[in-house]
Amino acid sequence: MNKVILILYTTQYRKGGQKFRRVAETMAAEKTSANPDVICSAVESKAAITAILKNLKDDNKQIDELHFIGHSGMYGPMFGTTAFPEQFSPYEIRHLDIPFAPKASAYFHCCRSARWFAPYFSRHQKVKTFGYHWYTTFSSRRDRYRFPNPVSNTSSMYCFGCPGKKSHGYIATLKKLLGLMKAEPLKAFNEVDEVIDSTYNQVADLYAQTFTDIKVRRDEINWLKKHLSTTKVKVLDIGCGNGALLKEIQGLISEGVGVDVSSNLLTHAKVLNEPLKHISFQQIQGPTLPFETDSFDLVISMLSFRYLDWDPIMLEIERVLKQDGKLLVIDMVTAPVKWNEMILLLKSKVNHYLNRMRNPLFYKHLKTLVEHPKWAKMLHHNPIRSQHEMKWYLESRFPKRKIEIINIGMHSRILAFDSIDMKNIKNINLSYP
Repeated sequence: MNKVILILYTTQYRKGGQKFRRVAETMAAEKTSANPDVICSAVESKAAITAILKNLKDDNKQIDELHFIGHSGMYGPMFGTTAFPEQFSPYEIRHLDIPFAPKASAYFHCCRSARWFAPYFSRHQKVKTFGYHWYTTFSSRRDRYRFPNPVSNTSSMYCFGCPGKKSHGYIATLKKLLGLMKAEPLKAFNEVDEVIDSTYNQVADLYAQTFTDIKVRRDEINWLKKHLSTTKVKVLDIGCGNGALLKEIQGLISEGVGVDVSSNLLTHAKVLNEPLKHISFQQIQGPTLPFETDSFDLVISMLSFRYLDWDPIMLEIERVLKQDGKLLVIDMVTAPVKWNEMILLLKSKVNHYLNRMRNPLFYKHLKTLVEHPKWAKMLHHNPIRSQHEMKWYLESRFPKRKIEIINIGMHSRILAFDSIDMKNIKNINLSYP
């Protein structure tokens, strides 16, 4: 088989698109001197990438080196635009058919790609994978930061991994401008056959003990109840955990079904809801819902949407919901507090301390949970999304609907989203499969 070097880049997702093109062209010129079979292509969608991979396979070619140059979220490369973003979900990455050659390697020249995505990609695609821990910028030198030529469209340009203003403040910016910033080496992850349980199974007992009564999530429950239908409806709770949410709203619904990937949490859920005949639970594997089309009036995802495979599960949600059904999402995301949010931050802090006084036992159990090493390991394999990732995704799939911020911390906040109905999404061409 012929071996190729495949260089892919984006230009449309966010600013810097033309610079990504220059980086890709610089890399292609340097690679061609050693291997004349270099493919360099802009890709603005998941479909464009899968088409390229299929063509390579059909042409009996294998990838010796894969390079992606562009933006990324915590779960990897981003495509499309911020008005309608696309990202391969973990499920899609696992099932992506990439014709790698033996001893191939993959390089992701994008922000934070080493934190979660690169090791995940290496583990599931069975190739040595490289990524950056810090953010990336553009440099005219690859070893030390030099401001790129602002007018030339032909001079060399490189993606440059380094600490930046977001991570190290203005001191890092000053070091860059003074030419004192050295490039962060790409971090390598070798192919391993490690079996990882990324569910809540290892912390299920502690989690169930902490959230036996979900009313401790006061702001979230109050918002949710305001957005429930005034008539009793059939509800699907995705990522139901220990079943505390369905127990809390059991008098407001006609039937409730909870699904989760964690068998241990579902054991707790069944015990907690044992007397309730209209509440049931099922384990799911992957983004497939084992229910008939038009089965539910309401789907809820509370503090679990960030873990889901967004496009695949959204297609399933659209299928199982009735035409006038709706989706409610409540979740935690990361984002630094802004100056114009200080009043909301103060209000959230006051509510937090009042809640601590009302529920001392909950905070004792919560401390035990979050300080447990198995909790830290679980979070390592389930990173929290950034606010803009969830905001852009939900608001693009449901035009004219906006997220709400219901409480806020210094580096995170709780978002809430009401789709109103599924009619908006019916005409959107979801990019999976």
